[in-house]
Amino acid sequence: MVRFLRIFLLSAVLLMAGNSWASPAPDYLRQVKPLLQARCYSCHGALKQKGLLRLDTADSLIKGGESGPAILPGNPAASVLIEKISALDMDERMPPEHEGEPFKPAEVQILSDWITAGATAPSDEKPEADPREHWAFRTPVRPAVPEASGTWGKNPIDMFISQQHQQQHLTPQAEAPREVLQRRLFLDLIGLPPTLQDIAGMEKDNPQQWYETLVDRLLADPRHGERWARHWMDIWRYSDWWGLGDQLRNSQKHIWHWRDWIVESLNADASYAGMIRLMLAADESHPGELEKLRATGFLARNFFLFNRQPWMEETVEHVSKGFLGLTMNCAKCHDHKYDPVSQQDYYRMRAFFEPYQVRLDLVPGETDLERDGIPRVFDGLPDEPTWRFIRGDESKPDKSKPMTPGVPALLAFHDLGIAPVPLPPVAWQPGRQPWVVDSHIAAARKNLESAEAAFAQCDWSTKSDLAQAKRKSAASAVVSARAKVRDNECRGAAVRASWERPGGDLQKTQEAVVSERETAVAVARQALAAKEVQLLEAPPDKTGTLEKELKACREACDQALIAAAEPLKPGDTYSPMTGAKWTPTRFRSSSSDDPDIPFPAQSTGRRLALAGWISDKGNPLTARVAVNHLWSRHMGTPLVATVFDFGRKGARPTHPELLDWLAVEFMEHGWSMKHLHRLIVTSAAYRMSSSLLDAGASATQDPDNQHLWRRLPIRLEAEVVRDSILSLTGELDASIGGPPVPPGNQEKSTRRSLYFFHSNNERNLLLTTFDGAAVKECYRRDQSIVPQQALALSNSRLVQEGAAGIARRLEESGFSEETEFIQQAWKLILAIHPSGPELSACHHALAEWRRLEPDAPPTAAKTHLIWTLLNHNDFVTLR
Repeated sequence: MVRFLRIFLLSAVLLMAGNSWASPAPDYLRQVKPLLQARCYSCHGALKQKGLLRLDTADSLIKGGESGPAILPGNPAASVLIEKISALDMDERMPPEHEGEPFKPAEVQILSDWITAGATAPSDEKPEADPREHWAFRTPVRPAVPEASGTWGKNPIDMFISQQHQQQHLTPQAEAPREVLQRRLFLDLIGLPPTLQDIAGMEKDNPQQWYETLVDRLLADPRHGERWARHWMDIWRYSDWWGLGDQLRNSQKHIWHWRDWIVESLNADASYAGMIRLMLAADESHPGELEKLRATGFLARNFFLFNRQPWMEETVEHVSKGFLGLTMNCAKCHDHKYDPVSQQDYYRMRAFFEPYQVRLDLVPGETDLERDGIPRVFDGLPDEPTWRFIRGDESKPDKSKPMTPGVPALLAFHDLGIAPVPLPPVAWQPGRQPWVVDSHIAAARKNLESAEAAFAQCDWSTKSDLAQAKRKSAASAVVSARAKVRDNECRGAAVRASWERPGGDLQKTQEAVVSERETAVAVARQALAAKEVQLLEAPPDKTGTLEKELKACREACDQALIAAAEPLKPGDTYSPMTGAKWTPTRFRSSSSDDPDIPFPAQSTGRRLALAGWISDKGNPLTARVAVNHLWSRHMGTPLVATVFDFGRKGARPTHPELLDWLAVEFMEHGWSMKHLHRLIVTSAAYRMSSSLLDAGASATQDPDNQHLWRRLPIRLEAEVVRDSILSLTGELDASIGGPPVPPGNQEKSTRRSLYFFHSNNERNLLLTTFDGAAVKECYRRDQSIVPQQALALSNSRLVQEGAAGIARRLEESGFSEETEFIQQAWKLILAIHPSGPELSACHHALAEWRRLEPDAPPTAAKTHLIWTLLNHNDFVTLR
């Protein structure tokens, strides 16, 4: 039946082809080749040649492979290509079912018509280029800076851009006015607008040096790290934890420590390559340094509770996209269709990460990991194998051979040198960290102080059974708290003794065992006394349950007394002090079912090797990808439009020589981001006006500004919109770092938006309205224009209260006279000097507001004016 249907379909296609004499033959380059490229090149092109067959030129189609010619010009009925792409049998159809969509009948018709017409193609047709020659897979080499022509340009960046201006006969726009440049620099480098004092200072500065001086000042400002941290947090998928209710299902609690590390690293101008190495493998390179271990929040964030596969898949996908600009996730089910990445390469990349787990480490001064802790990674299951999933189906692992860590052959520029990393004792016995003992003792003493204070507040005048029970409970709490202090001191002494001698000190160990037993008795007695109070206070209908609980407390107390009376034995030991714990990340497998599995004393060294390969100057992708992100956020558009796909399917650079020059410059200056910031913002290209006035022929010739003849206006990010309003009122909280502002407190919070709790389930509504970062992927921010944005600026409490605050601040700064107030408001909010007509319109509006609201406070009309300016398009636009 299948054979009959296939013959019928083929006959129908050929019958249609026989009647196609009245229509022109399909255009090979426009209609035929794109079909073959989309469906066939991945198996029969430059990447692979299954059956020794290439289909990327007409000549190779005619030449064929092991099975003979793929087409016979003039005879589609005898052409194997037509037979294969129209087959109904899935085992015979090309492309295979799991590797691509089938050809539609209309597409089969196009190919048949082309063959019928003789399969003509350009005589100079070239096959697909060797993947090794793809621009992004070649190590960047610093190109020569083009010679300057004319007076435009301030640094090498401009020379590359000017070259295209000359080739395209474009005239660059003039430099923007000083007040526009000042606002641009402030918002771009620290994410906040200039103040009235900044504006006044700029107007007095030396006109020759003010710009470079301001650039250096803003790059040294601690707010710079906060501003640029948000950019990188977009790319690196920062997210606070989320789940169902209080259940941790995604990311990690206290992940904000990673955010603070990013801010601090950027302010310190840490090497970008060094940041990569720490984010991927600080637990292997700096295993005992808590400050650096914060960086591994990059990987800790990927946690997913219920299935290990999404966790691993997202790690591979976003390490590849974020650092390498490669879509390796496309090779999960089959070899990549466009890039030299095989399915095996995908699982070899996964093998770097297979062992890693997440734990929480105590921070100094804290003993409760629910309140605080450092989420960090470590190789918790070093022997866990990586299997290749057949067609990407996790239920069908190919267990014939485990995958070993490795990188795609094309990018294997040196031996990875993977070697196990022995860890210091503080890494795998975190109770050895010197602050752990001190923190536990300090916490116990604080509890004792609270217990003694509560005991002192007891009512001694009343002699009722309840009052006596409460005094007994308070007294037992003091005894219990004292026992805990002694217990922590004894266990601390035993722990410290074990640091000095591997076998520990027998006497101190026995003292710790005794103190732990005595503490257990004291705690049991405290619980019994507290339960007696509960029973006395309980209503009659609850006494039955409480009496059973009271009996259980008495039995527990008896058991603790029996255990305390047991004679000491040589093997007795005490409970270790908590220095860290597994977060709910460990997945069960055949190789580890022990819920109390210890922290390993050795790491695999896999991620350290991978981090070294990614951050190596020989890697052709890493610096280019980073430079592209930096350029995009400064200039409003990237040099490579597909920011996470530098592969053969991605866009080509608009300025390839400039991209390579910047990449080499970046690496040769220690991967310094501040060096690159300074280069970009001091260029003439950055300083151009975004106006289309007097654009002349350039606006017609290059309407999309592909050749950068003007500055692109950029819609401000959500965080900058909100933070700017608070900054202009003088109310913005300047404190840096710390736990996030919870959702319920955000409306009244004056902290920077960077510090808002931000997860898949909890996103601030105002920030979301202005395209705040998506949690799961945000390599470029959206810049939507929707009515809700205008409504938010019109009606939100933030804007309305902010308008009043800004008006009040202007008046308090001495600008109460109406004309001066208007001029200063325009400069402060929009960086614009109002024109004569604009000034007159403002005076008229103020008069009308006063007429309509005669009983309103004197500043009400001015508040309305500020409110109007905050709703001006230029307020939410970086010109």
